Amino acid sequence: MSFVIPTVGVEEEYQLVDPRSGVLIPNCKEVMRTIRRHGGAEEAPSEIQHELHLNQIEMASDVCSSLEDVREALTRTRRMLVDAARANETELASAGTNPLPIPSDEAMTPKDRYQAMTDRYQQIARDLLIFGCHVHVAMDDRELGVQVMNRCRRWLPILQAITANSPFWDGVDTGYASYRRELWAQWPMAGPPSHFESLADYQGCVDDLVACGAIKDESFLYWDIRLPTRVPTIEFRAADVMTRVEETVGYVGLIRAIVMLAVSEEEQSIPIAPIRPSVLSYAIWHSARYGMNDQLVDPVTREMLGASELLDRLMTAIRPALEATGEARPVEAFADEVIQNGTGADRQRRGGELSDVVANVVAETVPNAILA
Repeated sequence: MSFVIPTVGVEEEYQLVDPRSGVLIPNCKEVMRTIRRHGGAEEAPSEIQHELHLNQIEMASDVCSSLEDVREALTRTRRMLVDAARANETELASAGTNPLPIPSDEAMTPKDRYQAMTDRYQQIARDLLIFGCHVHVAMDDRELGVQVMNRCRRWLPILQAITANSPFWDGVDTGYASYRRELWAQWPMAGPPSHFESLADYQGCVDDLVACGAIKDESFLYWDIRLPTRVPTIEFRAADVMTRVEETVGYVGLIRAIVMLAVSEEEQSIPIAPIRPSVLSYAIWHSARYGMNDQLVDPVTREMLGASELLDRLMTAIRPALEATGEARPVEAFADEVIQNGTGADRQRRGGELSDVVANVVAETVPNAILA
């Protein structure tokens, strides 16, 4: 197989929390004002953005040519955000949900898009106190992008399992490794994309959704894999935001290799294994429920097999692409860590009282912190 190594980008959504109690606090405006006042926004290798709620803040990296670029972008941006947060008596926390009771006061970001979403979706929008990690891989050809999206659907269950980092919600253990997934799944345009025969088939689906009032335009599609309208990429949106920088670096490398494999297979006209939508949806739910602590479903073969075995299938499939990048080590280290020590959800469950869980997440969010 021959491979072209694409550029990548990453987005992370962070919690803003009280440094003493660990509860979410709506400090986004103050933190962003501090960053602007000190000129950090111009110097950062990322764009800093509001999210739906004011107790959230998001980074979107510049285009990265290597995983070292990704690491630098995440490290510099997190440090800048930590400093700005602390200047406002706030801490930065990177996890899919906040474990503590939900704040009673609503703190929606006053932007027209977010206000319209809240007006329409009501409680679903108000409850959307969730934090994800989105990975973009360069994709100039949208026709190719549709076929790559088709090929990558099979890996969504294992990607959900290895990034699980949200076991707690509103003060209780939910029993899920990724409860963020269950909250997000309520959104009408969330979930895995369908299989599309062509770009015309994909565009027909978009047109139908606009015609029936489901979405205003294509940018309101929030599938687990999508083709963004503003940038020429394919975007993977299913992951909980991970706590440690090295986890995100490894995950970005994993996604890049999956896309490289899919492009190579498409160029060779290798047939796409059919997947029933119901099987895929169940397999993703099962992964969100159990993470890496149970058997998982391979949606192609319909087998139930050990989580580490499914991850090994993925790693074996992408091995040639990984080797072509020359950056296999961070990806392998991420996979090994998940198998040996579990996911972020597993670490949270070992953290004791919920306030201690948040404190541990805060400590691990800071780049180059000493890890347990």
